[in-house]
Amino acid sequence: MPASVRIAPAAANSPRISPMQYGQFIEYLCDMVPGMWADKLDDGGFEGLTPYAFVFLKETDWRARPWHPTGAVNRAEVVSDDTSPVQGKLSLRISTLGATPCTVGVAQRGIAVTRGLACKFSGHMKAERPTRVRVAIEDRGHSLGQQVFDVGGGWTRYEALLTPGRTCTDAKLTITYRGPGTVWLDCVSLMPEDAVGGWRRDVVEALRALRPGVVRFGGSVVDYPAYGDYDWRKTIGPVESRVPFRSWGGLQPPGAGLEEIVQLIQAVGAEPLICVRFMDSSPEEAAAQVQYFNGPVTTAMGALRRRNGRTEPYRIRYWQVGNEVGGEDYGARLAAFCRAMKDADPTIHLLSSYPSERVIRAGAELLDYVSPHHYGCADLEAMRSNIAEVRANLARLAPGRDIRIAVTEWNTTAGDWGPTRAGLWTLANALACSRYHNLLHRHADIVEIANRNNLANSFCSGIIQTDTHRLYRTPTYFAQQLYATRAGNLPLPVVLPPGIGLDVSATADAKSRRVSFFVVNDGLEAIPATIDAAGLGIAGGAVRVTTLTDRDGAGEPDVTNTFDRPDRVAPTTTRARAVGSRIAHTFAPLSLSVLEWKAERSVQAASHERPDL
Repeated sequence: MPASVRIAPAAANSPRISPMQYGQFIEYLCDMVPGMWADKLDDGGFEGLTPYAFVFLKETDWRARPWHPTGAVNRAEVVSDDTSPVQGKLSLRISTLGATPCTVGVAQRGIAVTRGLACKFSGHMKAERPTRVRVAIEDRGHSLGQQVFDVGGGWTRYEALLTPGRTCTDAKLTITYRGPGTVWLDCVSLMPEDAVGGWRRDVVEALRALRPGVVRFGGSVVDYPAYGDYDWRKTIGPVESRVPFRSWGGLQPPGAGLEEIVQLIQAVGAEPLICVRFMDSSPEEAAAQVQYFNGPVTTAMGALRRRNGRTEPYRIRYWQVGNEVGGEDYGARLAAFCRAMKDADPTIHLLSSYPSERVIRAGAELLDYVSPHHYGCADLEAMRSNIAEVRANLARLAPGRDIRIAVTEWNTTAGDWGPTRAGLWTLANALACSRYHNLLHRHADIVEIANRNNLANSFCSGIIQTDTHRLYRTPTYFAQQLYATRAGNLPLPVVLPPGIGLDVSATADAKSRRVSFFVVNDGLEAIPATIDAAGLGIAGGAVRVTTLTDRDGAGEPDVTNTFDRPDRVAPTTTRARAVGSRIAHTFAPLSLSVLEWKAERSVQAASHERPDL
């Protein structure tokens, strides 16, 4: 006989599952932000591209799209010029050699354009004497759109809409002029008209469909200069005044600054969670960052925000002090950071970095959350043990304080560089992450925030993978989407028979009485089971069953999606029926299943009742 899994109504004082358990994570990590940013050009500031500091497959990871000379290259000198750049440290100087008339310039290949979708070219140019400069999108010698500018002395910003006459995934942008003479270029961009605040529309739509309750910005670049020369102040204000920087090797697009990241997060309906620098910083600097985003325009930093084009505060509620820092210095200075940030905005919620005993003691009266990182989440017992340890320390060291846990980074691994990192985009990883979500449901009373690492690209860990013109969603994307969109806000008690081989979480929505039953079968064999929901008053009826598994049924945990097959691992929906209060179902091997139905009566027990298990 199939094993029976029993569920019951939630206790009267049951905790709520926060939508912030389904959080995401953005950081300046190699190709993550560039892969989400809509600008079709790399290195528009001519600062020079650099390979990434880490690799997945070194033969395919990094495909540079550098600027290169074009036209009469034998008569041209194309060099970096540090004498008077508009942005950053360098501009590009193009000069003809001798007095012979010739056409020279630079180009960048690998540009993807869509027929009829205009792209806005903008760029700063100057010339030693009046010169006509031609900007064109070209494919195999044919112009797909062009504009000629009359360029004179002194840096001037030029812009025009270029509307391609056909779709092309490997066009090139050329910037040329007829010499003799010299032309300088800087701060060049080619932005499609359908971009959303500078971000790729397909990425924004994919992120919005995830329904993340919170999106964290942070990462190693915030607190470890070895991973990049990030400074939040240099990412705000007019793009021309920003300083391009590198993170983990990759050059970051200056247009995608911290303010644009916050705008993206709020545009998809999520709460921003901003990590401020602790190392080589001060409480005053952290407070200035809070004031910039949240302060009225009557404050110094609020006035700066208004000068930069935004009058209304962003009202960011969640702020973390430092990324992956700890030790004596962190414990000693944490309280000062918290007080300064609270002085800038008393309404904010503060998160610590690693929750050592020293950190909990130092921040007991000031912190709202402590923040372990859970890498290795496939080891559920280790994660459960860590939650229990942090819970016990909070009760012992901060009695009476309602401090919650925010797991601000988690995944099955943080490293494993090289080919083994491919495990992050597999079906097996989606199932491991699903089991972790079930664990979070079971600890909803203490774990309120969880941010999976990472959102895009990032050497396989990104649940959205992009190239110049496409994206696909990894199996873990679809798993997280199911949890974020199908789970209720009440965890329901579940009893599993010994050795059943399934990992299970049951949730319900208190108002609609919709029950969602999440079942992970990460084994290679199908498992029949019966769900007994007598305590919820099920009396027959339709059950929606959504299954995430390999549509090819290969029986391999390492299958994944690709640009060519973006939906090999994707949800499918079928129907089942409850017989009385029981639902019989066979759970496919290597699958996440979500069974949904409506309870006949309240999914929450009365205050005098106990769940009957």
